[in-house]
Amino acid sequence: MKKLLSMILVLMLAMGAFAAMAAAEEAEAGTVRMLAAVTGGKDEEENILWAEALSEATGLNVIVEKPASDYDNILMQKLSAGESYDLIYINASQYLNLVQQGALTDLTDYIAASEILSNNVPASEWEDLKVDGRIYAGFNKRELHILVGLNRVMLEAAGIDYTQIEPTLDGYYEVFKALREANPSKDFYPFNTILSQNWDLQPWMASVGLKGGVVVDEDGQTYVPYATDAAAPVWEWLKKLYDEELLDPASFVDATKDMRNKMGAASKQTAVDVDWAAWAGLHNANAAADGVSVDEYDIVTLPGCQTPDGSYSLHKGSASLFAVPVNATNVEGAVKVLEYFATQEGGLLLTLGVEGNDYTVSDDGAYTLTEIGASHAMDHGAPVPIYTDFVNPIGLNRGLDTALQYLDYASIEKIIPNEGTYKEIVGKWGISIVKGEVDVTSGLESMRNELVTMGVCDK
Repeated sequence: MKKLLSMILVLMLAMGAFAAMAAAEEAEAGTVRMLAAVTGGKDEEENILWAEALSEATGLNVIVEKPASDYDNILMQKLSAGESYDLIYINASQYLNLVQQGALTDLTDYIAASEILSNNVPASEWEDLKVDGRIYAGFNKRELHILVGLNRVMLEAAGIDYTQIEPTLDGYYEVFKALREANPSKDFYPFNTILSQNWDLQPWMASVGLKGGVVVDEDGQTYVPYATDAAAPVWEWLKKLYDEELLDPASFVDATKDMRNKMGAASKQTAVDVDWAAWAGLHNANAAADGVSVDEYDIVTLPGCQTPDGSYSLHKGSASLFAVPVNATNVEGAVKVLEYFATQEGGLLLTLGVEGNDYTVSDDGAYTLTEIGASHAMDHGAPVPIYTDFVNPIGLNRGLDTALQYLDYASIEKIIPNEGTYKEIVGKWGISIVKGEVDVTSGLESMRNELVTMGVCDK
């Protein structure tokens, strides 16, 4: 079925390419059509302002289409229907799938010929994008890492100095117990995680020296470390947290937005989570915009559990990308937009937003967020832009500077085309283990068997 769908997609894109060639002759010169997810304005009105600002800066007529929800499905529907876009927002797994289907334009030579893209983006970032030595996308932002977020104020109310937390599973267990004793509310759980997706388990799996995703062993065989017997102590620890009501039972069904809402200043239904580094700053900025002081709410970060060798191991996100479909009508214009994103000015649009709407600049060059801009927390697609030397004139959101200090402990996972299947299987059996529906040994064996059966790994 997957092969059939891939063939259909390529056929539709090819048909769309012929139509696009004809349309390009009649289209307005310099028009770039973008299909975007997180990038752009925060609502429809601001999205128009954002596109106008991008158009003015690049000298292009940029049209930004930003679906309100269900982006991934809408993206595939539009590609399958042969609709023509010059830039589409995709994640690393989608990138690999679309490259394998021949659906994306090879940008390697464009990048090599561009002084901006060659010099303003770290070479290591481009290396991570190479498929058989070729590059088929540019960057929306610099991906950071996932680490432990903690509500400092709630911890201190429970008598905990977060800087003194023992970096072990037992150490965090004691923290959760103290938090529960200090806040017996039936709506409060010390810890929340997204077990169905298992993308936020790395700070805990580090305690047994395991890395997330799919790993290649010395014999060239692939396997999933989280599904090995070596991972059992972490799964048993999670079960213990659940049994003692230290883990939010909604972790079995919560999405990331649910976890973030519970971690936010407006609810404070949880005190510890694991999330992207940028969210430490975003939580604090959102709270400040709502008039919540640092004495009332303050998210801080830690790298989780130490590895057996005394270091830390965190997950660095695979790139958030803008790719150029093969039926694009303005590849040069698309590359020009990618170049702009890799500059100081482009970084300002991706962080602060639109001048006059999100921020103002005084005669002496001082930048000030407007009330609207403060509510947008300096994130219009890239809390941290891809431009190597980007400087935020407002300064980083509170808490992000400390979180960035842990980036050296982070590394990306192997990009695989069936990432969704991997997450589904590990999440399903992980939840069964934590709920006690299956013992850890049997659950991990079933997890491994299904991962192999579904073609995620070799063993």
